[in-house]
Amino acid sequence: MLAEPLPALDPVAVAARLCGEDGFVWLDSAASGHPASRHSYIGVWPVDRIALDGIASASKHLRAWIGRFSADRVAGGAPFQGGVVGYFSYDFAPAFVDRIRLRHARTSLPALEFAFYDTVIAFDHTSGEATVYAAGLGEMSAGESIRKLREILSTYTPPPSAPPPVDWRAQSGSESYKKAVRRTQDYIRDGDVYQANIAGLWNAPPQARAEAFAQYMSIRPGSPAPFGAFGVFPGRTLASFSPERLIALDGAGRVKAEPIKGTIRRGQTDEEDRKLRAELAGSEKDRAENIMIVDLLRNDMSRVCTSSSVTVSSLCRLETYSNLHHLVSTIEGDLAPDEDAISLLQAVFPGGSITGAPKLRAMEIIDELEPEARGVFCGSLGWIGFDGAMDFSILIRTIEHVPKETRLWAGAGITLLSDPDTEYDEICLKAARIMSAAPGRVAAT
Repeated sequence: MLAEPLPALDPVAVAARLCGEDGFVWLDSAASGHPASRHSYIGVWPVDRIALDGIASASKHLRAWIGRFSADRVAGGAPFQGGVVGYFSYDFAPAFVDRIRLRHARTSLPALEFAFYDTVIAFDHTSGEATVYAAGLGEMSAGESIRKLREILSTYTPPPSAPPPVDWRAQSGSESYKKAVRRTQDYIRDGDVYQANIAGLWNAPPQARAEAFAQYMSIRPGSPAPFGAFGVFPGRTLASFSPERLIALDGAGRVKAEPIKGTIRRGQTDEEDRKLRAELAGSEKDRAENIMIVDLLRNDMSRVCTSSSVTVSSLCRLETYSNLHHLVSTIEGDLAPDEDAISLLQAVFPGGSITGAPKLRAMEIIDELEPEARGVFCGSLGWIGFDGAMDFSILIRTIEHVPKETRLWAGAGITLLSDPDTEYDEICLKAARIMSAAPGRVAAT
């Protein structure tokens, strides 16, 4: 493994120069000061790719594919120095969740795509340093990859053109969404679930890669997120502004999940902002939702962590982002010696905060009440390194670019205390924070 420092380039400038390269992926931790925003990564020129549908032997296939590549790590370097980057769509869930069968018709698009990167740039936002790591596992040696990167980065690249307008259209109108909320509450009264996360969908005409990148760059300043990302895969291009981590595993086997449940808008003044923070912190409904998901994750993590190691280190703390306040909890544990990143992902995917509890029945209700298959929405995007460490987000606040359309979902946790009007306002608020930052218009149906 070679590691060489790069000039103190801003990740935005580097991304602009490399966004046209094969397999460009940018794990963009843009929420300055957030604990999960210390490192960003850019990968290019993957040496191999894999795409899977929701097959029963997915874990076996993934583990075998990842095992084909190995490299030493640079001691004291960035957590991710190369390895796999990719996503699990929500539609991949039948491969990991026993007995779930989704009714929506399958598409020709892959449910999972990963690429193996032996050339990665790591940005440390605390030190302001950038380092390129290259393992030389592909056609180019490590030295050749670094020289090629330096040549590209030394050229001038004009900033992205102004993005074209986006004509968003709501597929989940007000009345249909509120009807779904009321139906969910019927299921809660019948004892099927404690809560379920029901989402609405907006779509727009397809966008080319350059247009999608220009849109991402235009939205990014107004929605900086610790788990932001722009990634180009053969089946999809993803532009994510996710604030939420699904699961992380470090090289020593320490596991961390950080579910978000509870959302309220920012105030226009300091006084209004303080009142809204106090309202969220004291919300019985939001705290109950968050605690339910914490219990669900404790159960999921206990399947692969050592006995009694799973603990809640932070419960319902309030985190403030550029345009929203959230309630966030942290659950930690120690991965059992005979488990790995894949078995951990299998135990917790999809995240409980975007399904509900109990997870299986909540997923069945989601499948019944939502208008289409979720695609990547509420799936996960992240990396697995050479040492087995990993970090995956939950793909909320994410624009999905597929060949025939552009898609954006937003969801809310429904409980018996939910007001249908308020829940519809919440999903519109979440979607509007992404759509309003991009030029265009929204048409309701």
